[in-house]
Amino acid sequence: MEFHKIKKLTIVTETAILDNVLEIATNLGAKSYTLDRVSGKGESGGRFGYDISGILNSVRINIIASEETVKKIATEIVEKYFENYAGIVYLQDVEVIRIQSNKFGVSE
Repeated sequence: MEFHKIKKLTIVTETAILDNVLEIATNLGAKSYTLDRVSGKGESGGRFGYDISGILNSVRINIIASEETVKKIATEIVEKYFENYAGIVYLQDVEVIRIQSNKFGVSE
C-alpha cells in the first residue's frame, strides 16, 4: 500500500453561490469534489438549521488536487465572491492511498 501527498481544499460558503463555485473549481482543474451542508457561527454571524428555499444554507466543499490547482481555485473564489458572501477557505496537506495516475491532477 502506497500513500501519496496531495492538497485538500475546503471551502465553506453560502449555498447561494454553490453552482458558481463549482463551475470555477471544475474549470480550473478539479476533477471531483465532495459536498455537505453545514451550520455554525463565524465572523459573518451564525447559520443554524436549514431554510426551505436553501438560499440561506451553508455548504462545505472538499476538493483534493495538486497544490497548484487548489491554490488557483481558492484564489479565484475568494477574489470573486468573498467580499459579498460569507465564506472561508483553507488548505490541508493530506495523503491518499492508491491514487490513480493523474486522477487528482498530480504526477507520481
